[in-house]
Amino acid sequence: FFPRFFFLSNDELLEILSETKDPLRVQPHLKKCFEGIAQLTFTPDKVITAMESAEKEQVTLCRQIIPADAKGLVEKWLYQVEEVMKLSLQEVMERSIQAYPTTRREEWVLQWPGQVVLATGQIFWTSEVTEAMGKQNGVKLYKETCDRQIEDIVKLVRGELTKMSRITLGALITIDVHARDVVTSLCNQGVTSSHDFQWISQLRYYWEKKLVQVRMITTTVPYAYEYLGNTTRLVITPLTDRCYRTLMGALLLNLGGAPEGPAGTGKTE
Repeated sequence: FFPRFFFLSNDELLEILSETKDPLRVQPHLKKCFEGIAQLTFTPDKVITAMESAEKEQVTLCRQIIPADAKGLVEKWLYQVEEVMKLSLQEVMERSIQAYPTTRREEWVLQWPGQVVLATGQIFWTSEVTEAMGKQNGVKLYKETCDRQIEDIVKLVRGELTKMSRITLGALITIDVHARDVVTSLCNQGVTSSHDFQWISQLRYYWEKKLVQVRMITTTVPYAYEYLGNTTRLVITPLTDRCYRTLMGALLLNLGGAPEGPAGTGKTE
């Protein structure tokens, strides 16, 4: 009923299943089942209202979960947590996409969870590059826009920020710099068509029918809305891009993959 229990050891599973009356006893094992959830926020009546990452970033759930309604079946309310986590992120993502065109970017990046800022930023980058390709000197002009956006975020980083915002902006700059490098390379190669291989071989995010789709070459993968918390990002190199392409190609064939190599080369990234 709840496949993520396979990530737990026998002892941990027994501990969870023997403490079915007290949902708070499940807290220490959440990290094993959910990548980004370090703990859930409970009200005094033991109703779950929000999820919290290891970095203390909090995302309010779109609907409350009452573990007592599961009548002692831990897997039943944990399945609800998984379902509501995805729905909540989907809802926050939609609100952030609506807010992006009407808010100054420097303000917008501080108003949303880190994961949402990164995904939404890439959605708008994809659509803006595609639009720029259809115009005379569009890609060259858009490169200047990218430079300006990076400078604005760097100015923000030099100012007063919360620890949470600093992590978000660090990851955003990493992705923005890579995005600018892609635009520079497209500009140098004189790419003017959105069907050119140099463009379709990049990782692109699209907002379609109120869902995020991730595309690369011939592969389209729906965004899973798995909450990842607010984590730092390593530099994205051409090697990282090649890994993305290989793994996306594997997913198209219903296969998986695992990067292998020496330490510090960006496998986790």
